[in-house]
Amino acid sequence: MYDLTSASLPVLTGIPLRILRWCMERPRIRSLLAPGLLTSAGVTAFRAQHESYTAMVEPTFVDWPLLPFERPDSEIADAGASSVDSRVWDAAALQAAYRAGTLTPTAVAKHWIALRTDASFRHLNAFIAYDDTALLRDAAAATARFQAGNVLSELDGVPVSIKDEFSVTGYRTGDGTTFLGVGQQAVDATPVARLRAAGALIVGKGQMHEIGLGVVGTNAAYGPARNPYNSAHTAGGSSGGAAAAVASGQVCIGLGADGGGSIRIPAAFCGLYGLKPTYGRISSHGSAGVVWSMSHPGPIAATVRDLAIAYETMAGADDADAASMRQPSVVPPRLGNRSLAGLRVGYMPAWFSHADAEIVARCTEMLTALRAAGATIVEIEIPQLEAARVAHTIIITTEMLHGLQTALATHADALTDETRLSLALAREFTSADIAHAQQTRAHCIANLRSIFAEVHCIASPTSGLVAPTISPSAIAQGVSDLGSTFEIMRFAFLANLSGLPALSMPAGATAQGLPVGFQLMAGPWQEALLLEVASALEGSVVRQTPQHQVSYGV
Repeated sequence: MYDLTSASLPVLTGIPLRILRWCMERPRIRSLLAPGLLTSAGVTAFRAQHESYTAMVEPTFVDWPLLPFERPDSEIADAGASSVDSRVWDAAALQAAYRAGTLTPTAVAKHWIALRTDASFRHLNAFIAYDDTALLRDAAAATARFQAGNVLSELDGVPVSIKDEFSVTGYRTGDGTTFLGVGQQAVDATPVARLRAAGALIVGKGQMHEIGLGVVGTNAAYGPARNPYNSAHTAGGSSGGAAAAVASGQVCIGLGADGGGSIRIPAAFCGLYGLKPTYGRISSHGSAGVVWSMSHPGPIAATVRDLAIAYETMAGADDADAASMRQPSVVPPRLGNRSLAGLRVGYMPAWFSHADAEIVARCTEMLTALRAAGATIVEIEIPQLEAARVAHTIIITTEMLHGLQTALATHADALTDETRLSLALAREFTSADIAHAQQTRAHCIANLRSIFAEVHCIASPTSGLVAPTISPSAIAQGVSDLGSTFEIMRFAFLANLSGLPALSMPAGATAQGLPVGFQLMAGPWQEALLLEVASALEGSVVRQTPQHQVSYGV
C-alpha cells in the first residue's frame, strides 16, 4: 500500500526561523519542542514500527537475480547518430572544433576567464572559486596535444566544474562553507584525478547547498546558484552550481555528489542529465567525507554521451575507497538510437502520480515514449516507502552531525539558521533510531531485490515540484520548508538509501518554461542500462533554450 503523504507545515524564514533555531540549539527547550517536530517528520510513527532485518550500515548487493537485457548488434546505431537538440553543445562539438583548428582549449580557457566579468555569468552564481593559472596551464597542454595529434580522451580540453565537496589541488575543500578545509593541503580526489588524467579542464569549484544538507542551494557564504531557465528560480541542490554551469553552457560536465537527490534534482530543475551511480561505483576518496553511506559521486551533463563519457572516466575500483573494491567491471554503454523491445519498466501508479500535475503529464509522456520504443510498462508495488524515507532522513542527518561535530563547536555561527536547525533536530535521533533505520535499509534493499527480478527499471518523476523561486528573505539564512522538501525529494531518497543507480533525464517543461525531470532507477551496477535507455529517449523531448546561455562559438 502506498503510504507517502504530503506534509502541510509552516514555512519559516527570517526572525521566526532564527528564534526556532535558537530554541532548538538549547537542550532543555529542544526537549519540549522536539516531540511535535519529530511527529511532523514521521519519526514518531517510525519508532512505533518493529523491524526484524539485520541492520545494514552501508548498501551491499549479493546474488541479485537481475533480468538480462540483450539486443542484437543490428539494433545498435552509431552513438554519434543520437538525436540531440541542436541548441545543446557538447564535448564532441568542442573537440571537433579543436581538430578543425577553429578553436583551441587555450582560447576556451581565456574566454571562460573573461566571462566572469559578464553580469549574466555572475548572476547565475554557479562558481565559488577559481585557479586561472592552473586552468591556463592545463589548457596550453591540451592545445599542444591537439596540435600534435596526441589527444588523451574524449574529455581532453573539455571544461568541467567540480563541486566544492571534492578535493582539487590548489583549492580549499570547503563543502560549501568558508571554514572547512582551511589550512589543509588539498590533492585531487579520485574522481577529479581521473577527469584530470583524461585531459579535462577544471575551470573552478561549483556552488553547492551548504554542507550538502538541502535541495534548493541555500548558502550563507556564497548565495544560491540560479536557474539558467529563469534566474528567479533555484538551480537546485545540493549540486546546484554544477547544474547551472552545464545548463548555461559554461562547462560540458559537472561533477556532483548525491546523498538525497543532489545530482538528480538539480539536473531535473535545469533540464539536464544526471547520474547517481551504484554505491561504490565511483570512488568517494577525497570528498569532504561528511556523509559516507548515502553520498554517491556522479556526473551532470547536457547530453547522454557526455554523461556516459564522464561516468566511464570516473568509475572503477580504487584502493583508497573500500566501498569501491566490491564492484564488478565497468560495462561501457552502447549508445545510439535503438529499439527497447524486451525492456520491462516498472512504475507504481500512486507514487508516480504524487507530484505536480504538469510534472505527471510530462512524465506520462515519457512512459508513452518508452512504449513507442518497444518497452513494456508494468505496474509494481514498492512497500514501506514512508519507513524508507524516515530511515534515509535519520541516517543522512546523523552522519552529517557526526562529521561536523568539531567544526560546529567553533564555527556554527557561519552556517545558516536553516542548516543549524536541521542539525539541531538530528541531535534528537537516538542510537535506537539509527539501528532501526539501518534495519529498514536492509528491508528496503530486500524489497527492491525482489522487484528487480521482474523489471529492468523503475520509472518515476525525479521531483514532485519544479524549481522553486528564490525568496529574497531566505538568501542570507535559508528557509525551513519541510513540506516542499518532502515534495522535491519524494522520488530521490529510495536510490540513496538502497545504494542503487538512478538517472534523471529531461522530460520537457511546464507552461512557465521550467524543466521537468524523469527518473529511471535500476538494479546494482546497471548504469550502462540506464544510459542506453536514456540514449534511446534522448531525441523524444524538445529542449528549450535557457534564458542565460554561454557560447564558445561552436
